[in-house]
Amino acid sequence: MDSSFSDHEVSPDSTGAAPSSAGGRERASVAAAVALVVGLALGGGGWLVYRNHTACQDRSLTVTADPAIAAVITEVAVRYNKARCADVNVVTGDSAQTARLLASGDEAADARPDVWIADSSLWFDGVKSQAVRSAPSVASSPVVFAMTPENAQRYGSRLAGRGWGAFTTGAYSLRLLDPVPSATAMTSLLALSSAAGGGSGGLQTFSRMLQGVKPSSDVTDAIAALADQGRPPVLPLAEQTIWRQRQEGRQVAAVYPATAPTLDFPYAVLTTDRERGRVAAGLLGALRSADGMARLHAAGLRTPAGDAGRPASSGLPATAPRALPVVRPGAALAMRGTWEKMQQGLRAIALIDVSGATLARMGSRTRVQVMTGALSNGLSLLEDDTEFGLWSFPAHGRPYQRLVETGPLRELAPTGTRRARLLQRIDRLRAKRGRDGGMYDAILDAYRELSQGYRPGMLNEILVLTGGASGSRDGRTLDRLVAELKKDFDPERQVNITLMAFGDGVDMRPLRKIAEATAGAAYSIRNDQQIMTLFRCAVALRVDEDLPCPR
Repeated sequence: MDSSFSDHEVSPDSTGAAPSSAGGRERASVAAAVALVVGLALGGGGWLVYRNHTACQDRSLTVTADPAIAAVITEVAVRYNKARCADVNVVTGDSAQTARLLASGDEAADARPDVWIADSSLWFDGVKSQAVRSAPSVASSPVVFAMTPENAQRYGSRLAGRGWGAFTTGAYSLRLLDPVPSATAMTSLLALSSAAGGGSGGLQTFSRMLQGVKPSSDVTDAIAALADQGRPPVLPLAEQTIWRQRQEGRQVAAVYPATAPTLDFPYAVLTTDRERGRVAAGLLGALRSADGMARLHAAGLRTPAGDAGRPASSGLPATAPRALPVVRPGAALAMRGTWEKMQQGLRAIALIDVSGATLARMGSRTRVQVMTGALSNGLSLLEDDTEFGLWSFPAHGRPYQRLVETGPLRELAPTGTRRARLLQRIDRLRAKRGRDGGMYDAILDAYRELSQGYRPGMLNEILVLTGGASGSRDGRTLDRLVAELKKDFDPERQVNITLMAFGDGVDMRPLRKIAEATAGAAYSIRNDQQIMTLFRCAVALRVDEDLPCPR
């Protein structure tokens, strides 16, 4: 492990001389306008970093470079333009925004750069150009672990030894940047998934690793949060990002695992013009020269092979972690889909059985005690923005009772948050002998209520916990309930029903029919271990509904 960097500063060179003719000024103005349009199209990540002012516009080239490497490309372009009488213009472009622009189709042709240097080849998924598949790397920066210097000193050796598998144990508080705009965070997810393993077990382990992780959109804020108390926080970051943060005076250390995914800064030549292609090849040669490599090292970057130059000048450890090859064509798109499913919010109504049947024993407790304990534990795992409501069935003189109306768990009322009110009402639930029925009526009314208030982008779920209530006293039969659910079910606006039967001897056949009518699931719960397995499985089920969770 090495957690030290030097305080070397990077100062880009100035631009070249002004155009020498009116024609040159006119062409330079057009180039500036095009560069500005590209910069605006790419959003707030930056715009024109360097615009050449020479009489060499016949050998022009536009380059869009990620902010992590744009200053280096600018420095090399300045020297290349002077030495070869070229007109290389460099624009800083956020890689995620550039990828969206290039994936948008022919309408973006006028704004397409001749050369694109992203921070990672994972952005090539979805880009309609064969050139990106053969793009060579011009630099690299491994994704390592950021910690406070104190935590790195105390826990760094153990963390480095465990590597990406360390987050399967819960010993560390995993932090992430938002993986949608960040290649660093996306490669981190791929590395974590690789460490979790394949198959259904791997998916469940991966979901546990991410449980409670709330991504940050700001690097500085994420680094500041590394000082939080509790389990030692760890934030995967590119080595260069940690280097830059230290340059700016922030207290952060790098912990190096044995293997790490790497930002590879691919040099993608998108132009098909022969002359511009020659200029692009010349600029690539300049980047690979001794001067180009020295400038990469001075900016906290490594060569594609992982060389950091002289540690005294670059401040980087001489040896990089072995490359973890998780970035493959299609991997980022697949992981993005997995991440979005795992991050879906939940809107649910829980229906809990307090019939006489729930007074039967499950080990040392009654079924209703096991159910209320499970529901309380489940609530503790839900995020504050979860929308949740609670009903019980049967009620005195009617099929069911609304105990807490559906709304965000964080929502405040005079009696406290909704989460607190839910926990209080769950704790006061009691079963009574002789009570029965109500489940079918409660399910249909809750289903229709949740369907009417359907929330796009969330999981809309009816959760039924039963200890054996029958439908003998309900206002509708099982067949009628199933028929009405099938009629109401909308595959484009799914409200699913999940039923959990607690204890031995509960007839699962009617529960499975109800679940199947809404693409839901029915589970038989016989002990506490099955409950916790199901809770751990819940997030993974969002990704793969066919996982072999306890049925």
